[in-house]
Amino acid sequence: MFDVARLGMFFGRLVKEEDGLAGLKKGLEKFFNSVKDFGYDFHFQAEIKGDKILTVSKCSVHTYFPKWCEHNCIIFLEGFAGVFEEVKVKRISRQPENEFCMFELSKY
Repeated sequence: MFDVARLGMFFGRLVKEEDGLAGLKKGLEKFFNSVKDFGYDFHFQAEIKGDKILTVSKCSVHTYFPKWCEHNCIIFLEGFAGVFEEVKVKRISRQPENEFCMFELSKY
């Protein structure tokens, strides 16, 4: 069975430069900027608000891999984020039902 959380951890480790929420924000930005090299621009944005990170993106994953979007985005993000900080990942909205895909990553 494919372990999506470990895949997220793998990519998190590749881009990690520092710990904590600030490091997680930078890691997410680095990851999504790297994806642009392969022709996918998620228009990713992240903002730290207190002990949370709010992310907003235009995600095309739902178009090509709807089952991944539905079942694995949160698991992947939990694995990725866990490399930097212990956080709870919550999906706020997703495409195509909404204009943006949004997540909240908050410290436990």
